[in-house]
Amino acid sequence: MKNRTQQNIQWLSIAILFMATVYVAFIYFQMIHQLWLNQSENHIVWNPDKRVWQIFIIAARFLSVTLLYVFCWIFLVRTNRSLRNGVIFPRSNIALIQWTALVTVLLTFARSNYSDVLQGGTNSVLDSNTLFIPLAVLLFAGLYKMAYLTAKDSSLAI
Repeated sequence: MKNRTQQNIQWLSIAILFMATVYVAFIYFQMIHQLWLNQSENHIVWNPDKRVWQIFIIAARFLSVTLLYVFCWIFLVRTNRSLRNGVIFPRSNIALIQWTALVTVLLTFARSNYSDVLQGGTNSVLDSNTLFIPLAVLLFAGLYKMAYLTAKDSSLAI
């Protein structure tokens, strides 16, 4: 791969990681603010009957955002490292993308229920994004696997 293309991918990776870091910091600040710092209308209302549910949704949002951030770092580091070694699609990223699909199930479920949990509501929601987004990520995992296999066959043919 050309050196200029590798540099562009590295700069794009840095930009993605910067934006992801800002987003994760914003989510963390928002959650900390809503749980402990803010005493106004955006503060969490604890419902004694649904406290375990509320804690589960809050923890699921925190954990899934953190895992997706870590997965993003791992994906981009592996990709840039493999590009330096002449490999376009590292095989290890296939499983990482599949794990990302599982984590997005948790994130989309937590996101759809988070505002209700903050208000102390008793309803739980399962929207279409809880299934659609992970399926789209799995589709990309399949496409990535096909690209990996194609690149592997191409390198064997040369």
